[in-house]
Amino acid sequence: MSSWSDLCLICSGQQDLVVNIRERGPFERSHDYTRVLYCRACSVGELRSFSYDGFVVFGEDDEVMVWSSVLPTADVDRLRAAFTCSVRLAGECQCVQHVRAYDTSLRVGKTRLPEYGPDRHSPAGRTTAAVEVIDGLAEFRSA
Repeated sequence: MSSWSDLCLICSGQQDLVVNIRERGPFERSHDYTRVLYCRACSVGELRSFSYDGFVVFGEDDEVMVWSSVLPTADVDRLRAAFTCSVRLAGECQCVQHVRAYDTSLRVGKTRLPEYGPDRHSPAGRTTAAVEVIDGLAEFRSA
């Protein structure tokens, strides 16, 4: 369930998958997901949206695009405790909790990561997100 793009922002180590908010694919020429990841070594969380589109025409857009926002450890802990779906890693789930998490994640300002270079895995200049519990459901906000 993890991929090369799930590397930590700081140490480039493999992160834990906390919640798979939404996922389509992987298919042969496309794959999209929104996930919350956490690196135990660095104590940093991340709200990450990933898109691979193998149908992109050269010069139109990048084939692989990643948007990211830092989640403080306290917010990752809050998400773990408050996420009401028992199958939190099921990115295809359409329960109320998964839908609310996805809808609110879209409104969070995320930093688009460069495809290559040192800024790809750096928290510098990265936006920060927060987790709130509203009406018993976990949702995301820009911090």
